[in-house]
Amino acid sequence: MFKKIKYFSGKELIGWQPFLNELSKDNSPGILLFIAEETPFDYKKIQPLLKKMKTIVVGGVFPAVIYDGSLYKHGVVGCALKSPISIEVIKNLSKFNGSFPEKILSKNIESILILNDGWADNISLLIECLYEITHKEMTFIGGGAGSLADVTRPSLFTSDDFFADGAIITAIEDSISIGINHGWQPIHGPVIASRVKGRILKSINWEPAFKYYKNIVEEDTSIKLTAENFLELAESHPLGMLKYDNEIILRVPLGVDEKDNLLLGSEMPENSMLMITKGYPEKLIEAAGMAAEQAKAAFKNRWKKSPTKVLIIDCITRSLFLGDRFSDELKTIEEKTGEGILLFGFLSLGEVASTGDKYIELHNKTVVVGMM
Repeated sequence: MFKKIKYFSGKELIGWQPFLNELSKDNSPGILLFIAEETPFDYKKIQPLLKKMKTIVVGGVFPAVIYDGSLYKHGVVGCALKSPISIEVIKNLSKFNGSFPEKILSKNIESILILNDGWADNISLLIECLYEITHKEMTFIGGGAGSLADVTRPSLFTSDDFFADGAIITAIEDSISIGINHGWQPIHGPVIASRVKGRILKSINWEPAFKYYKNIVEEDTSIKLTAENFLELAESHPLGMLKYDNEIILRVPLGVDEKDNLLLGSEMPENSMLMITKGYPEKLIEAAGMAAEQAKAAFKNRWKKSPTKVLIIDCITRSLFLGDRFSDELKTIEEKTGEGILLFGFLSLGEVASTGDKYIELHNKTVVVGMM
């Protein structure tokens, strides 16, 4: 899928031209750029360089990037593709009507990489509609761009524009093997998300959502949960949507409003069956290793060889919870993958993934591993 992966600090404007030139060697059909949000990225100054490129260049700004198994809060990871691609750019995702042009999917497409504004509405609708026009064996991987500190900041770009509230869909004529896991442990439920509007959870079991959630968290932690310490305690107690196969798809509680509604990191369908979960660092780290093992087994089963590159898309709130131990998560993925294999990727605001035998899901607090 990727013929070349390079890291560039991004500190000096003068370094962008040789960085892009190196990525575009050998007539790559496309380049993806993952930029950490603390990088001094001035799109207006970089755009003329992107315009001169003889290949497609798209990318996003993320809370942090991963390169060679290490986490960087500044810098750029550039990925030169080796297989034919097609790109679909969607703007004003909050007004998305569910239609795609037919040209996005040729008969040779094997995988789709989605970069979306992590704060945009209709991400669930976007992936539902994508699923309807793809064959079931197709794999999906992707994640939300953006910043926890500034929800309105533009986070996606092409050579033509730098924008918010959108998505970039890259359809690739090559395969990637996917592993997905999170490791959060259920401590309460199932209960019903009885009133929901998009990202706003209004009631659980017909009680005000914050009141219900507060009682469970306080019982578990013996600490009074308030609007002021909400993020600190909620960080370790995400909500989980219980699926028909007992899989739990997580949602991050980010805050509480004046009506005792819970504000979530991603949309949730009304009447979802919910579990309240709890995080234990060892369980999360173990789950990351399991995701790597899942992806590696799928790759070796198909290609009868070991992978050479590993794309990691890991939730920013997961890394905040693990703190210094996040490096252990990356190390575990590296150990399960094998020596001499390049690990790269980014921290995301929501993760998109499908292994090719299941529906596409929008995840929170989850690690997605893609091997190629």
